[in-house]
Amino acid sequence: MAELAHTQKALTDEEYRDFERIFRRQIPPSFKAHYMANNGGSPIEEDVESGQWGLPVQGFNPIKYGKLTIEMLVEDIERIEPKDKTFGPWGKFSYVPFAYDAGGNTIFLSLKDDDYGYVYIYAPDGRNIKNISPSFEEFLARLYQPRTR
Repeated sequence: MAELAHTQKALTDEEYRDFERIFRRQIPPSFKAHYMANNGGSPIEEDVESGQWGLPVQGFNPIKYGKLTIEMLVEDIERIEPKDKTFGPWGKFSYVPFAYDAGGNTIFLSLKDDDYGYVYIYAPDGRNIKNISPSFEEFLARLYQPRTR
């Protein structure tokens, strides 16, 4: 698992349950495991510079604590409607906006029936969307590749 810098206050099980209740269905267990270990945060600069960071993730939005939480993003974004209707749309609470790239584009987890667990990146200004991974587990596996010695 990637080590993250600048994480927020650790979540309790009750805080995570409260968070999950706002969504239309259960969030994958791997998402919970990640957020219970790292509530938000960003890659360690040395890991990025050494090429160990596999995906263009600038940081993770925290749950409950911090300046821009996942809960705030859901309220701000409300609905994701890409130009390409192959992927969307996603109504409020049918996605979890959990991370962002260097351009500020949102990376989110789908909770819809037809693509549950898929991870996408969304550029709201152009309404462009790209599938990054078919699961949060695979997303995490591709995120960080530690060097073997």
